[in-house]
Amino acid sequence: MTIKDQIKSILEKAASKIFKCSEPINIQYPVDILHGDYASNIAMKLGKTMQKNPREIAEQIVKNIPKNTIIEKVEIAGPGFINFFISEKTLKSEMAKVLKEKAKYGKCNEGKKKTVIVEYSSPNIAKPLGVHHLLSTIIGQTLNNILGYVGYKTISINHIGDWGTQFGKLIYAYKKWGKKEVLEKAPIAEMLKLYVKFHDEAEKDPTLEDLGRKEFKDFEEGDKENRKLWEWFVKESLKDINKTYKKLSGIKFDFTLGESFYEDKMSELLEEGKKKKIFVEGDEGSYIAQFDDENMSPMVIQKKDGATLYSTRDMATLKYRIGRWHPEKILYVVDMAQNMYFKQLFQTAKRFPWYKDEGFHVSFGRMRMEDMQMSTRKGNIILLDQVLEEAIKRAKKIIEQKSPKLKNKDKVAGIVGVGAVKYNILSQNRSTDIVFDWNKMLSLEGNSAPYMQYTYARARSILRKAKSAKKDGKTTENKTEIAEKTSHILRAIPKFEEQLIHAARDYKPNLLSQYLYELAQKFNSFYNSVPVLTAKDPKDRLFRLKVTQSVSQILQNGLALLGVAVVEEM
Repeated sequence: MTIKDQIKSILEKAASKIFKCSEPINIQYPVDILHGDYASNIAMKLGKTMQKNPREIAEQIVKNIPKNTIIEKVEIAGPGFINFFISEKTLKSEMAKVLKEKAKYGKCNEGKKKTVIVEYSSPNIAKPLGVHHLLSTIIGQTLNNILGYVGYKTISINHIGDWGTQFGKLIYAYKKWGKKEVLEKAPIAEMLKLYVKFHDEAEKDPTLEDLGRKEFKDFEEGDKENRKLWEWFVKESLKDINKTYKKLSGIKFDFTLGESFYEDKMSELLEEGKKKKIFVEGDEGSYIAQFDDENMSPMVIQKKDGATLYSTRDMATLKYRIGRWHPEKILYVVDMAQNMYFKQLFQTAKRFPWYKDEGFHVSFGRMRMEDMQMSTRKGNIILLDQVLEEAIKRAKKIIEQKSPKLKNKDKVAGIVGVGAVKYNILSQNRSTDIVFDWNKMLSLEGNSAPYMQYTYARARSILRKAKSAKKDGKTTENKTEIAEKTSHILRAIPKFEEQLIHAARDYKPNLLSQYLYELAQKFNSFYNSVPVLTAKDPKDRLFRLKVTQSVSQILQNGLALLGVAVVEEM
Protein backbone atom coordinates (compact mmCIF):
# COMPACT_ATOMS: atom_id res chain seq x y z
CA MET A 1 0.00 0.00 0.00
CA THR A 2 1.14 3.54 -0.72
CA ILE A 3 1.26 6.03 2.14
CA LYS A 4 -1.81 7.67 0.64
CA ASP A 5 -3.65 4.31 0.77
CA GLN A 6 -2.59 3.79 4.38
CA ILE A 7 -3.86 7.24 5.36
CA LYS A 8 -7.17 6.46 3.67
CA SER A 9 -7.45 3.11 5.51
CA ILE A 10 -6.71 4.74 8.88
CA LEU A 11 -9.29 7.46 8.20
CA GLU A 12 -11.96 4.97 7.10
CA LYS A 13 -11.55 2.94 10.31
CA ALA A 14 -11.65 6.05 12.49
CA ALA A 15 -14.77 7.40 10.77
CA SER A 16 -16.60 4.05 10.78
CA LYS A 17 -16.26 3.79 14.58
CA ILE A 18 -18.63 6.71 15.10
CA PHE A 19 -20.49 7.21 11.82
CA LYS A 20 -22.17 5.02 9.25
CA CYS A 21 -19.91 6.42 6.58
CA SER A 22 -21.41 5.83 3.14
CA GLU A 23 -19.51 8.73 1.62
CA PRO A 24 -16.36 7.76 -0.33
CA ILE A 25 -13.22 9.03 1.34
CA ASN A 26 -10.93 10.99 -0.95
CA ILE A 27 -7.39 11.90 0.00
CA GLN A 28 -5.88 14.99 -1.65
CA TYR A 29 -2.57 16.79 -1.61
CA PRO A 30 -2.80 20.22 0.09
CA VAL A 31 -1.71 23.08 -2.18
CA ASP A 32 0.42 24.55 0.62
CA ILE A 33 2.90 22.17 2.27
CA LEU A 34 2.27 23.99 5.57
CA HIS A 35 -1.16 22.32 5.57
CA GLY A 36 0.36 18.85 5.65
CA ASP A 37 1.17 16.06 3.23
CA TYR A 38 -2.38 14.75 2.77
CA ALA A 39 -5.84 16.10 3.45
CA SER A 40 -9.45 14.93 3.42
CA ASN A 41 -12.79 16.74 3.29
CA ILE A 42 -14.77 13.73 4.56
CA ALA A 43 -16.01 15.67 7.63
CA MET A 44 -17.52 18.34 5.38
CA LYS A 45 -19.22 15.68 3.23
CA LEU A 46 -20.64 13.98 6.32
CA GLY A 47 -21.69 17.35 7.75
CA LYS A 48 -23.74 18.04 4.64
CA THR A 49 -25.33 14.57 4.66
CA MET A 50 -26.02 14.49 8.41
CA GLN A 51 -26.87 18.20 8.82
CA LYS A 52 -24.19 18.58 11.51
CA ASN A 53 -21.25 20.90 12.10
CA PRO A 54 -18.38 19.47 9.96
CA ARG A 55 -15.69 20.76 12.29
CA GLU A 56 -17.24 18.87 15.22
CA ILE A 57 -17.40 15.74 13.04
CA ALA A 58 -13.70 16.21 12.14
CA GLU A 59 -12.80 16.48 15.84
CA GLN A 60 -14.61 13.23 16.64
CA ILE A 61 -12.87 11.42 13.74
CA VAL A 62 -9.43 12.69 14.75
CA LYS A 63 -9.96 11.51 18.34
CA ASN A 64 -10.53 8.00 17.00
CA ILE A 65 -7.37 7.84 14.92
CA PRO A 66 -5.13 5.26 16.65
CA LYS A 67 -1.47 5.89 17.38
CA ASN A 68 0.72 4.77 14.51
CA THR A 69 4.22 5.24 13.10
CA ILE A 70 3.06 6.78 9.81
CA ILE A 71 1.41 9.97 11.03
CA GLU A 72 3.36 12.56 12.99
CA LYS A 73 0.37 14.82 13.66
CA VAL A 74 -3.17 15.59 12.48
CA GLU A 75 -4.68 19.06 12.27
CA ILE A 76 -8.18 20.35 11.58
CA ALA A 77 -8.26 23.39 9.33
CA GLY A 78 -10.93 25.82 8.16
CA PRO A 79 -14.50 24.47 8.08
CA GLY A 80 -13.38 20.88 8.71
CA PHE A 81 -10.46 19.77 6.56
CA ILE A 82 -8.43 17.00 8.21
CA ASN A 83 -4.71 17.49 7.44
CA PHE A 84 -2.11 14.75 7.94
CA PHE A 85 1.61 15.25 8.49
CA ILE A 86 3.78 12.20 7.79
CA SER A 87 6.44 11.23 10.31
CA GLU A 88 10.12 11.75 9.52
CA LYS A 89 10.75 8.05 10.21
CA THR A 90 8.25 7.05 7.51
CA LEU A 91 9.72 9.50 5.00
CA LYS A 92 13.28 8.28 5.61
CA SER A 93 12.07 4.71 5.30
CA GLU A 94 10.58 5.56 1.88
CA MET A 95 13.87 7.09 0.77
CA ALA A 96 15.68 3.92 1.84
CA LYS A 97 13.22 2.00 -0.31
CA VAL A 98 14.22 4.07 -3.35
CA LEU A 99 17.90 3.35 -2.76
CA LYS A 100 17.23 -0.36 -2.33
CA GLU A 101 14.81 -0.93 -5.22
CA LYS A 102 16.52 1.49 -7.64
CA ALA A 103 15.16 0.95 -11.20
CA LYS A 104 12.20 -0.99 -9.77
CA TYR A 105 11.11 1.74 -7.36
CA GLY A 106 7.47 2.65 -7.96
CA LYS A 107 6.48 -0.72 -9.39
CA CYS A 108 3.31 -2.04 -7.80
CA ASN A 109 0.37 -4.38 -8.18
CA GLU A 110 -2.35 -1.81 -8.94
CA GLY A 111 -3.28 -3.71 -12.10
CA LYS A 112 -3.29 -7.15 -10.43
CA LYS A 113 -2.17 -8.62 -13.78
CA LYS A 114 -5.42 -7.64 -15.46
CA THR A 115 -5.03 -7.44 -19.22
CA VAL A 116 -5.25 -4.08 -20.97
CA ILE A 117 -4.89 -3.71 -24.74
CA VAL A 118 -3.45 -0.40 -25.89
CA GLU A 119 -3.91 0.51 -29.55
CA TYR A 120 -1.86 3.49 -30.72
CA SER A 121 -0.03 5.11 -33.63
CA SER A 122 -2.06 3.23 -36.29
CA PRO A 123 -0.74 5.01 -39.40
CA ASN A 124 -2.11 4.48 -42.88
CA ILE A 125 0.00 2.43 -45.24
CA ALA A 126 1.39 4.15 -48.37
CA LYS A 127 1.73 7.44 -46.52
CA PRO A 128 4.68 8.77 -44.52
CA LEU A 129 4.43 9.27 -40.80
CA GLY A 130 3.46 12.89 -40.26
CA VAL A 131 3.82 15.04 -37.17
CA HIS A 132 0.11 14.41 -36.48
CA HIS A 133 1.00 10.76 -35.73
CA LEU A 134 3.18 11.91 -32.83
CA LEU A 135 0.40 12.32 -30.32
CA SER A 136 -1.13 8.87 -30.64
CA THR A 137 2.29 7.20 -30.83
CA ILE A 138 3.84 9.00 -27.84
CA ILE A 139 0.76 9.07 -25.58
CA GLY A 140 -0.07 5.45 -26.39
CA GLN A 141 3.45 4.14 -25.78
CA THR A 142 3.68 6.03 -22.49
CA LEU A 143 0.34 4.71 -21.25
CA ASN A 144 1.47 1.21 -22.19
CA ASN A 145 4.69 1.77 -20.19
CA ILE A 146 2.90 3.16 -17.12
CA LEU A 147 0.17 0.52 -17.06
CA GLY A 148 2.75 -2.25 -17.30
CA TYR A 149 4.82 -0.67 -14.52
CA VAL A 150 1.90 -0.61 -12.09
CA GLY A 151 1.01 -4.25 -12.61
CA TYR A 152 -1.26 -4.56 -15.65
CA LYS A 153 -0.54 -7.13 -18.32
CA THR A 154 -0.40 -4.90 -21.38
CA ILE A 155 -0.74 -5.81 -25.04
CA SER A 156 0.33 -3.04 -27.41
CA ILE A 157 -1.07 -3.08 -30.92
CA ASN A 158 -0.31 -1.01 -34.00
CA HIS A 159 -3.58 -1.22 -35.97
CA ILE A 160 -2.24 -0.07 -39.31
CA GLY A 161 -4.58 1.20 -42.02
CA ASP A 162 -3.83 -1.23 -44.81
CA TRP A 163 -7.39 -1.61 -46.12
CA GLY A 164 -10.06 0.65 -47.52
CA THR A 165 -11.08 2.75 -50.49
CA GLN A 166 -7.86 4.79 -50.38
CA PHE A 167 -6.04 1.71 -51.71
CA GLY A 168 -8.41 1.57 -54.62
CA LYS A 169 -7.53 5.20 -55.33
CA LEU A 170 -3.80 4.50 -55.02
CA ILE A 171 -4.03 1.42 -57.23
CA TYR A 172 -5.93 3.41 -59.86
CA ALA A 173 -3.37 6.25 -59.65
CA TYR A 174 -0.44 3.87 -60.03
CA LYS A 175 -1.99 2.12 -63.02
CA LYS A 176 -2.80 5.48 -64.63
CA TRP A 177 0.29 7.58 -63.85
CA GLY A 178 2.81 5.45 -61.94
CA LYS A 179 6.10 3.96 -63.07
CA LYS A 180 7.68 0.97 -61.37
CA GLU A 181 11.27 2.26 -61.53
CA VAL A 182 10.27 5.62 -60.00
CA LEU A 183 8.33 4.03 -57.16
CA GLU A 184 11.17 1.59 -56.42
CA LYS A 185 13.63 4.48 -55.90
CA ALA A 186 11.46 6.40 -53.40
CA PRO A 187 8.39 4.26 -52.51
CA ILE A 188 6.68 6.43 -49.87
CA ALA A 189 7.36 9.74 -51.60
CA GLU A 190 6.02 8.41 -54.90
CA MET A 191 2.95 6.79 -53.31
CA LEU A 192 2.11 10.06 -51.57
CA LYS A 193 2.61 11.95 -54.84
CA LEU A 194 0.26 9.57 -56.66
CA TYR A 195 -2.33 9.77 -53.88
CA VAL A 196 -2.28 13.58 -53.99
CA LYS A 197 -2.47 13.57 -57.80
CA PHE A 198 -5.56 11.34 -57.66
CA HIS A 199 -7.39 13.87 -55.46
CA ASP A 200 -6.27 16.79 -57.58
CA GLU A 201 -7.60 15.09 -60.70
CA ALA A 202 -10.78 13.95 -58.92
CA GLU A 203 -11.62 17.57 -58.16
CA LYS A 204 -11.66 18.17 -61.92
CA ASP A 205 -13.33 14.84 -62.76
CA PRO A 206 -15.48 13.44 -59.90
CA THR A 207 -16.02 10.14 -61.77
CA LEU A 208 -12.51 9.14 -60.67
CA GLU A 209 -13.91 8.58 -57.16
CA ASP A 210 -16.13 5.78 -58.51
CA LEU A 211 -13.21 4.29 -60.44
CA GLY A 212 -11.12 4.28 -57.27
CA ARG A 213 -13.92 2.56 -55.35
CA LYS A 214 -14.21 -0.06 -58.11
CA GLU A 215 -10.49 -0.84 -57.88
CA PHE A 216 -10.87 -1.42 -54.14
CA LYS A 217 -13.94 -3.62 -54.61
CA ASP A 218 -12.03 -5.68 -57.19
CA PHE A 219 -9.15 -5.92 -54.74
CA GLU A 220 -11.49 -7.04 -51.93
CA GLU A 221 -12.92 -9.71 -54.21
CA GLY A 222 -9.46 -11.13 -54.92
CA ASP A 223 -8.19 -9.43 -58.10
CA LYS A 224 -4.62 -10.81 -58.44
CA GLU A 225 -3.01 -7.71 -59.94
CA ASN A 226 -4.50 -5.42 -57.30
CA ARG A 227 -3.51 -7.82 -54.50
CA LYS A 228 0.07 -7.90 -55.72
CA LEU A 229 0.28 -4.13 -55.90
CA TRP A 230 -1.23 -3.82 -52.41
CA GLU A 231 1.28 -6.26 -50.91
CA TRP A 232 4.11 -4.25 -52.46
CA PHE A 233 2.74 -0.97 -51.11
CA VAL A 234 2.39 -2.44 -47.59
CA LYS A 235 5.89 -3.95 -47.55
CA GLU A 236 7.61 -0.73 -48.61
CA SER A 237 5.52 1.41 -46.26
CA LEU A 238 6.31 -0.67 -43.17
CA LYS A 239 10.04 -0.43 -43.89
CA ASP A 240 9.80 3.35 -43.90
CA ILE A 241 7.50 3.58 -40.86
CA ASN A 242 9.75 1.32 -38.76
CA LYS A 243 12.77 3.53 -39.53
CA THR A 244 10.91 6.50 -38.05
CA TYR A 245 9.85 4.51 -34.97
CA LYS A 246 13.53 3.67 -34.43
CA LYS A 247 14.43 7.40 -34.52
CA LEU A 248 11.73 8.10 -31.93
CA SER A 249 13.33 5.47 -29.66
CA GLY A 250 11.39 3.25 -27.29
CA ILE A 251 8.40 2.71 -29.59
CA LYS A 252 7.52 -0.97 -29.45
CA PHE A 253 4.47 -3.03 -30.34
CA ASP A 254 3.59 -6.55 -29.29
CA PHE A 255 1.55 -6.90 -32.47
CA THR A 256 1.32 -5.04 -35.76
CA LEU A 257 -2.03 -6.16 -37.10
CA GLY A 258 -3.50 -4.21 -39.97
CA GLU A 259 -7.13 -3.96 -40.96
CA SER A 260 -6.40 -6.67 -43.55
CA PHE A 261 -5.89 -9.18 -40.72
CA TYR A 262 -9.64 -9.05 -40.10
CA GLU A 263 -10.62 -9.65 -43.72
CA ASP A 264 -11.83 -13.20 -43.01
CA LYS A 265 -13.57 -12.17 -39.77
CA MET A 266 -15.98 -9.58 -41.16
CA SER A 267 -18.53 -11.89 -42.82
CA GLU A 268 -19.21 -13.69 -39.53
CA LEU A 269 -19.62 -10.36 -37.73
CA LEU A 270 -21.97 -9.06 -40.42
CA GLU A 271 -24.03 -12.23 -40.34
CA GLU A 272 -24.33 -12.13 -36.55
CA GLY A 273 -25.33 -8.47 -36.58
CA LYS A 274 -27.98 -8.95 -39.27
CA LYS A 275 -29.39 -12.03 -37.58
CA LYS A 276 -29.77 -10.19 -34.25
CA LYS A 277 -31.26 -7.13 -36.05
CA ILE A 278 -28.36 -5.01 -34.80
CA PHE A 279 -27.53 -4.20 -38.42
CA VAL A 280 -30.62 -3.24 -40.39
CA GLU A 281 -31.13 -2.35 -44.03
CA GLY A 282 -30.51 1.28 -44.90
CA ASP A 283 -30.59 3.21 -48.18
CA GLU A 284 -30.32 1.26 -51.41
CA GLY A 285 -29.37 -2.03 -49.76
CA SER A 286 -26.66 -0.77 -47.38
CA TYR A 287 -26.61 -1.96 -43.76
CA ILE A 288 -26.52 0.37 -40.77
CA ALA A 289 -26.64 0.44 -36.97
CA GLN A 290 -29.25 2.90 -35.67
CA PHE A 291 -29.36 4.76 -32.35
CA ASP A 292 -32.12 6.12 -30.11
CA ASP A 293 -30.17 9.34 -29.58
CA GLU A 294 -31.38 11.77 -32.24
CA ASN A 295 -27.99 13.51 -32.15
CA MET A 296 -26.28 10.34 -33.36
CA SER A 297 -26.49 9.55 -37.05
CA PRO A 298 -26.66 5.88 -38.10
CA MET A 299 -23.33 4.07 -38.46
CA VAL A 300 -22.95 2.48 -41.90
CA ILE A 301 -21.57 -1.03 -41.50
CA GLN A 302 -21.79 -2.27 -45.11
CA LYS A 303 -22.04 -0.27 -48.34
CA LYS A 304 -24.82 -0.73 -50.87
CA ASP A 305 -22.40 -2.58 -53.20
CA GLY A 306 -21.52 -5.04 -50.42
CA ALA A 307 -18.10 -3.51 -49.71
CA THR A 308 -16.98 -3.16 -46.08
CA LEU A 309 -15.91 0.00 -44.23
CA TYR A 310 -13.50 0.70 -41.39
CA SER A 311 -16.51 0.45 -39.06
CA THR A 312 -16.98 -3.17 -40.21
CA ARG A 313 -13.34 -3.91 -39.57
CA ASP A 314 -13.36 -2.15 -36.18
CA MET A 315 -16.32 -4.22 -35.03
CA ALA A 316 -14.60 -7.42 -36.18
CA THR A 317 -11.40 -6.26 -34.48
CA LEU A 318 -13.21 -5.61 -31.20
CA LYS A 319 -14.79 -9.06 -31.21
CA TYR A 320 -11.49 -10.77 -32.07
CA ARG A 321 -9.54 -9.01 -29.30
CA ILE A 322 -12.13 -9.83 -26.65
CA GLY A 323 -12.29 -13.46 -27.75
CA ARG A 324 -8.52 -13.91 -27.87
CA TRP A 325 -7.21 -11.92 -24.89
CA HIS A 326 -10.25 -11.35 -22.60
CA PRO A 327 -9.05 -7.85 -21.65
CA GLU A 328 -10.29 -5.68 -18.80
CA LYS A 329 -10.05 -2.69 -21.15
CA ILE A 330 -9.18 -1.95 -24.76
CA LEU A 331 -7.76 1.56 -25.05
CA TYR A 332 -8.01 3.36 -28.38
CA VAL A 333 -5.53 6.25 -28.35
CA VAL A 334 -7.07 8.40 -31.07
CA ASP A 335 -7.70 12.15 -31.40
CA MET A 336 -10.93 13.73 -30.18
CA ALA A 337 -12.21 14.28 -33.74
CA GLN A 338 -13.27 10.61 -33.51
CA ASN A 339 -15.32 11.03 -30.31
CA MET A 340 -18.66 10.50 -32.05
CA TYR A 341 -17.40 7.54 -34.05
CA PHE A 342 -16.22 5.69 -30.93
CA LYS A 343 -19.50 6.48 -29.20
CA GLN A 344 -21.28 4.85 -32.14
CA LEU A 345 -18.87 1.90 -32.18
CA PHE A 346 -19.20 1.12 -28.47
CA GLN A 347 -22.97 1.61 -28.37
CA THR A 348 -23.33 -0.80 -31.29
CA ALA A 349 -21.01 -3.31 -29.59
CA LYS A 350 -23.13 -3.23 -26.41
CA ARG A 351 -25.92 -4.96 -28.31
CA PHE A 352 -23.75 -8.05 -28.83
CA PRO A 353 -23.49 -10.64 -26.02
CA TRP A 354 -19.69 -10.85 -26.29
CA TYR A 355 -19.13 -7.17 -25.38
CA LYS A 356 -18.98 -6.08 -21.73
CA ASP A 357 -17.96 -2.42 -22.04
CA GLU A 358 -14.28 -3.17 -22.65
CA GLY A 359 -13.72 -0.38 -25.17
CA PHE A 360 -12.45 3.03 -24.05
CA HIS A 361 -11.50 5.99 -26.22
CA VAL A 362 -8.40 7.76 -24.87
CA SER A 363 -8.95 11.00 -26.76
CA PHE A 364 -6.53 13.85 -27.20
CA GLY A 365 -6.49 17.28 -28.82
CA ARG A 366 -4.92 18.10 -32.15
CA MET A 367 -1.30 18.97 -32.78
CA ARG A 368 -1.26 22.56 -33.98
CA MET A 369 1.68 24.14 -35.72
CA GLU A 370 1.49 27.87 -36.25
CA ASP A 371 0.20 29.00 -39.67
CA MET A 372 0.18 25.46 -41.06
CA GLN A 373 -2.62 23.02 -41.77
CA MET A 374 -1.86 19.33 -42.21
CA SER A 375 -3.57 17.34 -44.95
CA THR A 376 -2.33 14.25 -46.78
CA ARG A 377 -4.72 14.91 -49.62
CA LYS A 378 -3.19 18.32 -50.33
CA GLY A 379 0.36 17.02 -49.95
CA ASN A 380 1.52 19.58 -47.39
CA ILE A 381 1.98 17.04 -44.62
CA ILE A 382 4.74 17.88 -42.10
CA LEU A 383 6.91 14.77 -41.98
CA LEU A 384 7.74 13.36 -38.56
CA ASP A 385 11.30 12.62 -39.70
CA GLN A 386 11.79 16.29 -40.52
CA VAL A 387 10.53 17.38 -37.10
CA LEU A 388 12.90 14.98 -35.31
CA GLU A 389 15.85 16.10 -37.43
CA GLU A 390 15.06 19.74 -36.68
CA ALA A 391 14.78 19.02 -32.94
CA ILE A 392 18.18 17.32 -32.90
CA LYS A 393 19.73 20.15 -34.93
CA ARG A 394 18.38 22.79 -32.52
CA ALA A 395 19.46 20.76 -29.48
CA LYS A 396 23.01 20.52 -30.83
CA LYS A 397 23.13 24.27 -31.38
CA ILE A 398 22.16 24.87 -27.73
CA ILE A 399 24.78 22.34 -26.55
CA GLU A 400 27.46 24.10 -28.62
CA GLN A 401 26.54 27.36 -26.90
CA LYS A 402 26.12 26.09 -23.32
CA SER A 403 28.64 23.20 -23.15
CA PRO A 404 31.22 23.55 -25.94
CA LYS A 405 33.61 21.08 -24.25
CA LEU A 406 30.99 18.33 -23.82
CA LYS A 407 31.95 14.92 -25.19
CA ASN A 408 29.58 12.96 -27.48
CA LYS A 409 27.71 16.11 -28.55
CA ASP A 410 25.89 14.33 -31.38
CA LYS A 411 24.66 11.54 -29.11
CA VAL A 412 23.52 13.98 -26.42
CA ALA A 413 21.84 16.18 -29.04
CA GLY A 414 19.87 13.15 -30.27
CA ILE A 415 18.73 12.25 -26.76
CA VAL A 416 17.85 15.84 -25.83
CA GLY A 417 16.14 16.68 -29.15
CA VAL A 418 13.93 13.60 -29.33
CA GLY A 419 13.24 13.77 -25.59
CA ALA A 420 12.14 17.40 -25.97
CA VAL A 421 9.59 16.49 -28.65
CA LYS A 422 8.14 13.66 -26.53
CA TYR A 423 8.06 15.55 -23.25
CA ASN A 424 6.39 18.54 -24.88
CA ILE A 425 3.42 16.30 -25.62
CA LEU A 426 3.40 14.41 -22.34
CA SER A 427 3.70 17.47 -20.10
CA GLN A 428 0.32 18.76 -21.28
CA ASN A 429 -3.18 17.53 -20.54
CA ARG A 430 -4.06 15.28 -23.47
CA SER A 431 -7.57 16.74 -23.72
CA THR A 432 -6.20 20.08 -24.94
CA ASP A 433 -4.72 21.02 -28.31
CA ILE A 434 -0.93 21.02 -28.28
CA VAL A 435 0.87 23.90 -29.96
CA PHE A 436 4.35 23.08 -31.20
CA ASP A 437 6.67 25.62 -29.56
CA TRP A 438 10.36 25.09 -30.28
CA ASN A 439 11.61 27.65 -27.74
CA LYS A 440 9.59 26.23 -24.84
CA MET A 441 10.33 22.66 -25.86
CA LEU A 442 14.13 23.08 -25.83
CA SER A 443 14.40 25.53 -22.95
CA LEU A 444 16.69 24.69 -20.04
CA GLU A 445 14.17 26.42 -17.80
CA GLY A 446 10.55 25.55 -17.11
CA ASN A 447 8.69 22.31 -17.64
CA SER A 448 10.76 20.81 -20.48
CA ALA A 449 12.79 17.68 -21.17
CA PRO A 450 16.13 19.55 -21.23
CA TYR A 451 15.35 21.01 -17.78
CA MET A 452 14.58 17.53 -16.44
CA GLN A 453 17.64 15.99 -18.10
CA TYR A 454 19.86 18.80 -16.82
CA THR A 455 18.54 18.32 -13.27
CA TYR A 456 19.33 14.60 -13.48
CA ALA A 457 22.83 15.31 -14.87
CA ARG A 458 23.43 17.84 -12.07
CA ALA A 459 22.50 15.24 -9.42
CA ARG A 460 24.73 12.61 -11.04
CA SER A 461 27.60 15.10 -11.13
CA ILE A 462 27.34 15.58 -7.35
CA LEU A 463 27.40 11.81 -6.81
CA ARG A 464 30.48 11.39 -9.05
CA LYS A 465 32.35 14.18 -7.26
CA ALA A 466 31.49 12.66 -3.87
CA LYS A 467 33.89 9.78 -4.55
CA SER A 468 36.92 12.05 -4.68
CA ALA A 469 35.88 15.24 -2.86
CA LYS A 470 37.33 16.09 0.56
CA LYS A 471 35.05 15.21 3.45
CA ASP A 472 36.02 17.96 5.90
CA GLY A 473 33.54 20.65 4.87
CA LYS A 474 33.70 24.10 6.45
CA THR A 475 30.76 25.80 4.78
CA THR A 476 28.51 28.00 6.90
CA GLU A 477 25.11 26.35 7.14
CA ASN A 478 21.64 27.79 7.64
CA LYS A 479 20.08 24.93 9.59
CA THR A 480 16.48 26.17 9.22
CA GLU A 481 16.71 26.57 5.43
CA ILE A 482 18.50 23.24 5.02
CA ALA A 483 15.83 21.42 7.06
CA GLU A 484 13.08 23.05 5.00
CA LYS A 485 14.59 22.26 1.58
CA THR A 486 15.41 18.68 2.60
CA SER A 487 11.94 18.14 4.04
CA HIS A 488 10.31 19.30 0.78
CA ILE A 489 12.12 16.56 -1.14
CA LEU A 490 11.48 13.85 1.44
CA ARG A 491 7.77 14.67 1.45
CA ALA A 492 7.67 14.48 -2.37
CA ILE A 493 9.29 11.04 -2.68
CA PRO A 494 6.28 8.87 -1.67
CA LYS A 495 4.09 10.66 -4.20
CA PHE A 496 5.95 9.09 -7.15
CA GLU A 497 4.13 5.77 -6.91
CA GLU A 498 0.87 7.53 -6.03
CA GLN A 499 1.02 9.73 -9.12
CA LEU A 500 1.93 6.75 -11.28
CA ILE A 501 -1.25 5.02 -10.12
CA HIS A 502 -3.25 8.21 -10.68
CA ALA A 503 -1.84 8.52 -14.21
CA ALA A 504 -2.71 4.87 -14.92
CA ARG A 505 -6.27 5.21 -13.63
CA ASP A 506 -7.00 8.42 -15.55
CA TYR A 507 -4.89 7.53 -18.62
CA LYS A 508 -3.09 10.88 -18.25
CA PRO A 509 0.72 10.85 -18.53
CA ASN A 510 0.88 14.57 -17.71
CA LEU A 511 0.16 13.71 -14.06
CA LEU A 512 3.50 11.89 -13.95
CA SER A 513 5.40 14.58 -15.86
CA GLN A 514 3.99 17.29 -13.57
CA TYR A 515 5.14 15.35 -10.50
CA LEU A 516 8.64 14.92 -11.96
CA TYR A 517 8.83 18.62 -12.79
CA GLU A 518 7.88 19.60 -9.24
CA LEU A 519 10.43 17.16 -7.83
CA ALA A 520 13.12 18.63 -10.11
CA GLN A 521 12.21 22.14 -8.92
CA LYS A 522 12.51 21.04 -5.29
CA PHE A 523 15.88 19.44 -5.96
CA ASN A 524 17.26 22.49 -7.74
CA SER A 525 16.15 24.62 -4.81
CA PHE A 526 17.88 22.10 -2.49
CA TYR A 527 21.03 22.15 -4.67
CA ASN A 528 21.26 25.94 -4.58
CA SER A 529 20.80 26.19 -0.80
CA VAL A 530 22.15 23.04 0.80
CA PRO A 531 25.87 22.19 0.91
CA VAL A 532 26.19 18.51 0.06
CA LEU A 533 29.85 17.77 -0.65
CA THR A 534 31.01 20.49 1.75
CA ALA A 535 28.67 19.61 4.63
CA LYS A 536 30.31 20.16 8.04
CA ASP A 537 29.10 16.91 9.60
CA PRO A 538 30.00 13.64 7.77
CA LYS A 539 26.60 12.21 8.74
CA ASP A 540 24.84 15.19 7.15
CA ARG A 541 26.99 14.78 4.03
CA LEU A 542 26.05 11.11 3.70
CA PHE A 543 22.35 11.84 4.25
CA ARG A 544 22.30 14.64 1.68
CA LEU A 545 24.04 12.38 -0.84
CA LYS A 546 21.29 9.81 -0.26
CA VAL A 547 18.68 12.51 -0.92
CA THR A 548 20.49 13.41 -4.15
CA GLN A 549 20.74 9.79 -5.23
CA SER A 550 17.05 9.20 -4.49
CA VAL A 551 16.00 12.17 -6.64
CA SER A 552 18.22 11.10 -9.54
CA GLN A 553 16.78 7.58 -9.37
CA ILE A 554 13.16 8.75 -9.39
CA LEU A 555 13.83 11.15 -12.25
CA GLN A 556 15.46 8.35 -14.23
CA ASN A 557 12.61 5.92 -13.53
CA GLY A 558 9.89 8.45 -14.30
CA LEU A 559 11.47 9.82 -17.47
CA ALA A 560 12.06 6.27 -18.73
CA LEU A 561 8.31 5.64 -18.49
CA LEU A 562 7.76 8.82 -20.54
CA GLY A 563 10.23 7.50 -23.10
CA VAL A 564 12.75 10.25 -22.33
CA ALA A 565 16.35 9.09 -21.94
CA VAL A 566 18.76 10.77 -19.52
CA VAL A 567 22.43 11.70 -19.88
CA GLU A 568 25.15 11.74 -17.25
CA GLU A 569 26.56 15.05 -18.47
CA MET A 570 25.05 18.05 -20.25
